[in-house]
Amino acid sequence: MDPDSEITEKGVLELLCRLGRAMHCMQFSQGLNPAQWEALRYLARANRYSRTPSALAEFLGTTKGTASQTVKALHSKGHVRRRPEPADGRACRLEITETGRAMLHQDPMQDVAAALSSTGLDMVSTAAGLDLLLRGLRANCGPHEFGVCERCRHFCGDDACAEDGGPHRCGLTGEPLSAPETSHICVNFGSCAS
Repeated sequence: MDPDSEITEKGVLELLCRLGRAMHCMQFSQGLNPAQWEALRYLARANRYSRTPSALAEFLGTTKGTASQTVKALHSKGHVRRRPEPADGRACRLEITETGRAMLHQDPMQDVAAALSSTGLDMVSTAAGLDLLLRGLRANCGPHEFGVCERCRHFCGDDACAEDGGPHRCGLTGEPLSAPETSHICVNFGSCAS
């Protein structure tokens, strides 16, 4: 290995660790902890198939019990409500309340986003590099991949389902998808590369 590249990799690794710690500490705000913030962000971006306690646990990379405690805390603070799943009375869907949506407007990660945009970095290249890093680590942190609906191999676009209540369709479930739903993340995401 080239000595300069080793120094660069170590330097980048150290910066990533410090950045992670800083972002973690910033999230102890507004009466929430980092797991609660992450759960709120997830639920705000998740599609209808993915707003369940099990999908949340998978996304957070935690146990169902830990995710349940996070949901319980958010529910007691009025940020999340549970809705029974019509198809399965034992299951429930999680929804963010207006109070929860208002809380997201105070998300401490907005400060990180502002700092990131002020760096002048090429966001496409930066995102691509971080995505490659995450994909490389996925084997160590769990095989499940979440992704945006419109980039999923199951996505059927181009008015595939216009007559059924949506301009698009999920090829896995066969259900119509509205245009806004296609930008949400999904627990059933299938990478086009897989």
